[in-house]
Amino acid sequence: MAPVFDTFDDDLEDLAERCADPDPGIRRVAMMELAEAVGPEATILLLKGLADSDAAVRAAAARALDEHDGPDVVEGLVRSLEDADESVRQTAAETLAEKKEPACGPLLIERAEHADPFVQAAALRALRELVLPDALAAALRALRSPAPEVRREGLGVIGYLKAEEALPALIATAGDADASVRRATMAALVFLRPGGPGVSTLIAGLSDQNWQVREEAAVSAAKIRLPEAIEPLIAAMDDPVWQVRTKAANALGRIKAKAAVDVLGQALASDVSNLRKEAAAALGEIADPRGLAALEAGAEDPDPDVRKLIRWAIGRCRGEA
Repeated sequence: MAPVFDTFDDDLEDLAERCADPDPGIRRVAMMELAEAVGPEATILLLKGLADSDAAVRAAAARALDEHDGPDVVEGLVRSLEDADESVRQTAAETLAEKKEPACGPLLIERAEHADPFVQAAALRALRELVLPDALAAALRALRSPAPEVRREGLGVIGYLKAEEALPALIATAGDADASVRRATMAALVFLRPGGPGVSTLIAGLSDQNWQVREEAAVSAAKIRLPEAIEPLIAAMDDPVWQVRTKAANALGRIKAKAAVDVLGQALASDVSNLRKEAAAALGEIADPRGLAALEAGAEDPDPDVRKLIRWAIGRCRGEA
C-alpha cells in the first residue's frame, strides 16, 4: 500500500511548480492554496512568494502566511512592510499583527524606530500583544511622533504593558489633537486604580468632544470599576450618542452604583434595544429593590434578550438569585 502522505507530497510538488509558473495569476492562486499546506516546505515557498515580481502574488503570500508560524515568517513579513506596493505593505501589516513570536521582539522594536511611519505603526501593533517590557521605551518615543497612527499604536503597547511609569505621558496624550489618539489613551488608562493618579484624566474623557473617546472612557471606567466616575457616568446616560449611553450603563452596573438606579430604570424605555439590555443587566448587578418598578414595567419588552435580562434582574432585586 502507498504511504498515506504520497498524495500530499504530490500536491506540494504541483504547488511548487505553479509557484514558478510564468503566469502571475497561476502563481497567485498557488500562494492562496499554500495557506492550507503544512510543513517547512510550504512556508519556504510562501516566503519566496514575498519576493515575487508581481505585487498581487506578494500580497497573496503575505496573506497566506497568516496560517504559518516561526521567526522566519515574522522576519519575512517585517521586510514586506517596506514593499514598494501599498497593498502588500498593508497585508503584511495585518498578518504580522496576528503573530505572537516573542523571539522576534528585538526585530520589531528595531522597526518601531523606522523612518517610515507605516512601518513604525505596524511594528508597534505587532509588539502590543507580546507584552515585552523592552518595548516600553520605543512605545514612549512613539508618543512624540508627528504621525497620529504611530502615537496610537504606541499607546496600544503601553496599555497592554499596564506600565504605571508611563502615566505622565498618558496624561499628556489625553489632550492630543487627534481623536483616535485620545481614544487610545482612554483604553491605555485601564490600569488605573481608584483614588490613584490619572483618574481625573479618565473622567475628563467622558465629556470629550468626540463620542468614541467618551465611549472608550466609559469602557475603561467599567473595567476598573471606578467609583469616582459614577456621577459623570450618570450624566453620560443623557449623551446624544446611544453607544456612549450603552457603555455608561454597563459601567454603572459593574460599579454597582445605587445612585444610578433611577436613570437606568428610565433607560428601559429607550428605543435602542442594546441600551435596554445594558440597563436591565446593570439593574440586576446593582440588585436594588428600587429598580423593581421600572423592571416590572418592561417585563413585556419586544426583544426576547431584554425580557430574559429583566426577569433575571427582577429576581436579583427581590433577593431570589
